[in-house]
Amino acid sequence: MNKENNSIEERFFKIYRKHLQRYKHRDTNQMCCMWSIANPPDEIYECDQIYNIEEEFNISLTEDDALSLYAMDIEEAVQFIKMKCKLI
Repeated sequence: MNKENNSIEERFFKIYRKHLQRYKHRDTNQMCCMWSIANPPDEIYECDQIYNIEEEFNISLTEDDALSLYAMDIEEAVQFIKMKCKLI
């Protein structure tokens, strides 16, 4: 893995951990834990979690992208972000 890809992983994990702590979830490696799982979110797309990802990686995500990310595990999500950044 090259340095740029590793940086993407680190930056993505930082966002993940930030939102995971916000909801006091244990690290399950599931993207859905970036949102409340006790009171599932009404909005998965237009929210801080997606805005943070878009801003950090200078990408634009569709509502379908957000729903896909929500259902992924962390490793799948990192690969998805790399693809969106056109690194793979």
